[in-house]
Amino acid sequence: MNAGFNLIRWLMVIAMGFALGLLLVFITVSFMRPREQGRLVREAAIEPVSLSEEAVRNELIQVIQGQLAAFRKNDYPKAYYYAAAAIRDQVPLPAFERMVRTGFPVIARSSSAEFGVILDNGREAVVNVGIIGESGRAIHYRYFLRQERTGWKITGVVRVPFEGTFV
Repeated sequence: MNAGFNLIRWLMVIAMGFALGLLLVFITVSFMRPREQGRLVREAAIEPVSLSEEAVRNELIQVIQGQLAAFRKNDYPKAYYYAAAAIRDQVPLPAFERMVRTGFPVIARSSSAEFGVILDNGREAVVNVGIIGESGRAIHYRYFLRQERTGWKITGVVRVPFEGTFV
């Protein structure tokens, strides 16, 4: 047998490495649980959401529009007001401003926003938003909000690929 290059053997080694890697990831994720101050916490059940009613939809849009307007005016203290208490407790205002300017430049300097599907369960909401940047190009984000004593607050934002059709 030739001791040189053996394509089949190398493909088998790569496939086996890939399979073992997936197994390791699965095992790691299966045993991971959220931690709070060094102790395990009970995982919260995800409650079902449905299309938001018009009044809730308008409230959620108003919160996001308010924060975007504050960013456009470089009024980061006002934009910070729209962030959930948990975020404000963990991230001081200067770090919040830095995070938005560097991690979300389109949001920091948007020209407008277009709202898509909005879902909620009365306590939490998911809002799909197309943010129009300075270039005029839309970048799609998913906003997560939670109902707090003072109203709806933003708990997070992630960029998402566009999954729709333009008409």
